[in-house]
Amino acid sequence: MSRAWGELLEEFRALGGTAENVRLGEGALGRGLFAIDPGLPVRLAVPDSLLVDAGSVVFADGALRLAADASIGARERRFIEDYHAHLSWGGGGRAEIARILEQAQELPGDLRRDLIVEHRCGRWFEDVSERLVEQQFVASRRIAWRGRDVMMPILDLANHGGAATFEADGGLRLETVTAGEVLVRYSDTDAYGVFLSWGFAGEQAQALSIDLVGEIGSTELAIGRGFGDTKTDKRPWIPDLDVGQGRADLDFLMLGNRFYPRLPRGIFRRVMRDGGLGGADESFDAIQHVNRAHFLALLGAVETEGGAMARTLRAMARHQLEALSFCVGARDV
Repeated sequence: MSRAWGELLEEFRALGGTAENVRLGEGALGRGLFAIDPGLPVRLAVPDSLLVDAGSVVFADGALRLAADASIGARERRFIEDYHAHLSWGGGGRAEIARILEQAQELPGDLRRDLIVEHRCGRWFEDVSERLVEQQFVASRRIAWRGRDVMMPILDLANHGGAATFEADGGLRLETVTAGEVLVRYSDTDAYGVFLSWGFAGEQAQALSIDLVGEIGSTELAIGRGFGDTKTDKRPWIPDLDVGQGRADLDFLMLGNRFYPRLPRGIFRRVMRDGGLGGADESFDAIQHVNRAHFLALLGAVETEGGAMARTLRAMARHQLEALSFCVGARDV
């Protein structure tokens, strides 16, 4: 265990953080967190005072800092900046983001432009700059918490996977029992969303629609990808529908679910019915078709390309198509 890890963990605890039965290590997914004793739970918690707004992050001379006007105590500021210098941004986090961007640069320039514009694969395919590395690092480390986008020291070292989730309880918490690596489900987004946010291919149980604008009957229907904005006091997979002025807006739409394959169509039927809109089944089928065609086109675009990024894109598209296939029948909602 590195000296930096031990010293920073000690200061983290002194500032109100919890870190029990956990160590930093290397595994199949690279650097991550691991249980020390597999028979005991891993408990991690970041107190409110260390959950700083992502908008307060600035970079100066290659180092991650907090803006002068950031609402944080002097000791907490010093810990956050030391943490990023030794364990996060400067301890491998910058290199992880740069590696993904460099893999994207290996693809032909015209294909990268298509991946941004036509296939909507995000900023990973822009021309590399230090500013882009910084922005993608912050975007991949922040989490929506109580109406804010915050950075989460220590917790951001856990890799994606498993069933454990972050919990908001007097701060941000993670508790799990594992015989090896501490994995946490970053989000209930889909494989496409995982790639957009973190740049890797991760299998997800559900598939959400891409951003779309079409019609349901004579009404324009716009579908977004605002699942992360879902309120906690509502049923999580039922989107908000805003109908007015000849247009209907859905903040997101689930199209497939490995565990509940009858649910996606049932939800769409209910939401359209509640909004006074007919023709739900035909519209749902059309949305499913457009989404399948989108990811099949992405597969075709990178089918003959070599390199790590092409492999990642192919895996992501396959994961998304597989999740889309889990839509059979309909369930009353």
